[in-house]
Amino acid sequence: MTEQPDWDCRRAGEELDAFVRGDLPLAEAGRMQSHLDRCGHCAEVARYEQAFRDRLRAIDTDTCCPEALLQRIRDLLASPPRES
Repeated sequence: MTEQPDWDCRRAGEELDAFVRGDLPLAEAGRMQSHLDRCGHCAEVARYEQAFRDRLRAIDTDTCCPEALLQRIRDLLASPPRES
């Protein structure tokens, strides 16, 4: 099997959601991390996505919004990304 070349920004963008969710296979996650270590733009996008997910998970569910909306947000966070 031939090893894939380093990821470019396009590939990183396509796989970023899976990476942030922890759903990339270990080898691909390693290639993504290598790209993020070298690319400030993609690293910033990844930090933003992770911080956004962290903030959503930390919402005080007793006071913020209706349960139906919270469940929809949880479902969206747990679902795979849509095909473009």
